[in-house]
Amino acid sequence: MKSTEFESLARTDAPGAVSLYCMGSLVADQAAREGHMGLARSIESALQGFLDGLTREQQMQALRLSYEMALQGEDPAPPRLRLVYSRD
Repeated sequence: MKSTEFESLARTDAPGAVSLYCMGSLVADQAAREGHMGLARSIESALQGFLDGLTREQQMQALRLSYEMALQGEDPAPPRLRLVYSRD
């Protein structure tokens, strides 16, 4: 995610749905990294329900941004990373 995108999101969405989804996905990813798989799965299940309630545009933005945030500094993508929901 480019810093300008993050700043734009912070101005237009804070504390909106896309920001909340991204924060939740980071918590789920960190829980998985620390070995708390049950917690990570619970958060991912909650995020799936939350994502269902967003508009199509918000879903696309939330998935893209959370994916980019999770990959920051890691190449290639870690195998544990998964998107919890996508209609594409």
